[in-house]
Amino acid sequence: MKRACGMSVIELIIVITILGILIALGGGWFSSDRMRVNQAAQILSADVTRARLEALRRNVPVGIRFDFRPGANRYEIVADADQNGLDSSDPVISRTQFGAGEWGRVQGSLRQCTNADAAAASSAEVVFDARGVYQLATSRSVQLSIGSYSRFVNINQQGRAQIRTSCP
Repeated sequence: MKRACGMSVIELIIVITILGILIALGGGWFSSDRMRVNQAAQILSADVTRARLEALRRNVPVGIRFDFRPGANRYEIVADADQNGLDSSDPVISRTQFGAGEWGRVQGSLRQCTNADAAAASSAEVVFDARGVYQLATSRSVQLSIGSYSRFVNINQQGRAQIRTSCP
């Protein structure tokens, strides 16, 4: 008598069911919302470095001005050409708008993760002087999120940006 080799229909259904459950559970890790938040955090981190390098290149203070009010949800890299502080007359080097296009659902906010952050909360700017030195003695934290998923971009006292999963 010959024995049948291979899988039965029941075994095949069980394997497909297990694979479907694993794919459904793992799908959240690859969601487009997570990728958008991660990409926005990487771009903000790179723009912090860009602002520092622009200050060195232009030999004037350059800052990042955050505006996360409802309807604005953006930040700008601004050159302080007249060297009287960042104001509306200064030229904008670049502007990144959240809530539109690729980052349609990304929301930004300044966070107060430490007591030092709370002391600097009145300023929504990060400024580098003409030598590329960060002008605040405290760190700044920016939270980028979609729903419950978020990333924190921490700008430390040396002016370097780090992407974190929680407040530092």
